[in-house]
Amino acid sequence: MRLFSVIIVLFFSTMLPAQQKYALLVAIGQYPQGAGLPPIAAVNDIRYIKAALYRHGFTEKNMTTLVNAKATKDAIIKALISLAARIKKNDKVVISFGCHGQQIRDQKTPALGKDEDDGYDEALLPYDAKGRYNPTGYRGEKHLRDDELYPLLLSIRQKAGTGGSVMILLDACHSGTGTRAEGFAIVRGDPVPFPDPENPIDTVVSMAAAESRQGFFEDQADSLSNMVVISGSGPHQENKQLVINQEDLGSLSYAFYTAMSDLAPGNNYGILFEKIKAIIQAYIPDQVPLLEGNPRQVIFSGQYTPMEEKLFLRVGNKAVPAANDSLFTIEKGLMDHLTVGATCKIFKAGNPSVFAEGTIRRVDQFSSVGIANRILTRTELYEVKLNESQFGEFKAGLKLSFESQPLPLVEKQVKELIQPYHFLTLSPAADFQLDIKREQASTRALLTDRNNQLLWSAGLASPDSLSGDDQRQLIAGIKKAMRVKFLRTLPDGGDLAAWVNVDIQTELLQDTLRGIELGEGDIYALRIRNNAPYKLFYTVLDIYPDNRVEVLYPGKGKDPSDYNVDKQSTVIRKLAVSKGTPAGREFLKVIVSREPLDLRSVIEQKTERDELRSFQLVMDDLFNESGTTATRSDVSTIKAEEIGIRTVHFNIRKE
Repeated sequence: MRLFSVIIVLFFSTMLPAQQKYALLVAIGQYPQGAGLPPIAAVNDIRYIKAALYRHGFTEKNMTTLVNAKATKDAIIKALISLAARIKKNDKVVISFGCHGQQIRDQKTPALGKDEDDGYDEALLPYDAKGRYNPTGYRGEKHLRDDELYPLLLSIRQKAGTGGSVMILLDACHSGTGTRAEGFAIVRGDPVPFPDPENPIDTVVSMAAAESRQGFFEDQADSLSNMVVISGSGPHQENKQLVINQEDLGSLSYAFYTAMSDLAPGNNYGILFEKIKAIIQAYIPDQVPLLEGNPRQVIFSGQYTPMEEKLFLRVGNKAVPAANDSLFTIEKGLMDHLTVGATCKIFKAGNPSVFAEGTIRRVDQFSSVGIANRILTRTELYEVKLNESQFGEFKAGLKLSFESQPLPLVEKQVKELIQPYHFLTLSPAADFQLDIKREQASTRALLTDRNNQLLWSAGLASPDSLSGDDQRQLIAGIKKAMRVKFLRTLPDGGDLAAWVNVDIQTELLQDTLRGIELGEGDIYALRIRNNAPYKLFYTVLDIYPDNRVEVLYPGKGKDPSDYNVDKQSTVIRKLAVSKGTPAGREFLKVIVSREPLDLRSVIEQKTERDELRSFQLVMDDLFNESGTTATRSDVSTIKAEEIGIRTVHFNIRKE
């Protein structure tokens, strides 16, 4: 009977359709004469992308290619619809676009799809698109907007289901609004956004529609497959080509091919992206690739890796074209209590063996510069593990209080717990207090600050000791409170502060002596004026009276590069006082930078995400004669990250 059952199971398992792998590859290198779009080497990308996919089980029969004249807007849409019709549950899909890209004026109303903060949609340019507006001819109807792509990709995700995966490669400029001096570099996009005189940009952008939309990712239903989108550059950047073996090639396509050749079994999309980013920035330091979607999914699998924090370094500094360097930067700084002299271990990604040791030599607000004791290769991906004992520039005292009698084991545990953290000591004059209280048959631990604000509490599993998780949560609570303290006391200033004016506007009558006073639900506006001769990007932190901190901008699901103020321009953001905000003073800290800055991972303490580097313009030893290897013993020539900080505040009245 058991043998019969096994045979039946095997029979039906062989009848089940095997998962398939599909690819749609679009490449437009030559546009029609009169389109106003210069030729690019997109067709060369196909060979590299196919070679990478062949190594991972993709077959020619399941690959569809649309090249040049065959890649019209209608043909691309038809191919996406046809692909969706073929997809079955658990299938894996790769879609790549190698072509020009351009921003185009957003739709006229929210009902039509008006949803962009900066007033522009991102668009791909099919073969039959043109790069310029003509009131009697072309008005952008052949641009393939992100709004139009969304439902087509959603259909594919629905068919693949939760066991499937969809990866999109965008080797095209989204906007190309920042032109570069390197005239020899071929870029994949038009530096001039596509205008629409019939649909001018609003003076004030309404956020009602924009904040509710999350692009390709707005619908996160459990029935959908994960989708990751890897872009060769940010929405406000050019995407440059490379010359590889005397052949022009898309930077993302080449990086994808190289990274896929070096993947270990079980690697996820996050690791793939970090490898891609390292390769692109080794050749084009200014270009910032982006990742959207859940990076923890194992590549071409329905499985996910555990949530864990990984910190990757960037080799060298973008001002020096050396292939190797002992200098590195990481995306942790004063905000993370990192200090000069902190040490770390450096690993080749995926390899548990220590490759090098590093020492932090300069710490800025949001990033740090270090020196490794071995030469690092720019195209290699390295993971950094900081030695926790070196964290913490800020000093704080912790008072231990027992409601009844002391618990020697708890006291010993706390002393041992804080010993590695030199910023934290046991002291009767404390910033924090840990109370151990008896509650009937149980024991409870409560961590509070000087204002008696509860930061953390837990019932102890054992009446006389802290579990390992309790100890981790205790330290996390203290660190979080210290971050908030740092933010509240972070002074205005920085290289860019003189260029920026920030104020709060409200139509409500105010008492000028008491300052701006608002209540729950009241509307106000945050005005940011950029007087600089160049575009600035902004981040806004909201610090509530009860010390909660939120990132107002970049908004949920949004890209940091969407939040910018053009030169000699003003942005006005309409806001409302949040429901349930306690009485007291609420602060808005506006941080401006020359490149997009994303503090969500720091403030929200997310452990994995698409890491965008903060702005750090650097000056380097331009007289490095070797041109290939830079060995550093000093970082004094490196310029601190260029930012500006402005703070405004208002009072929340008691209702």
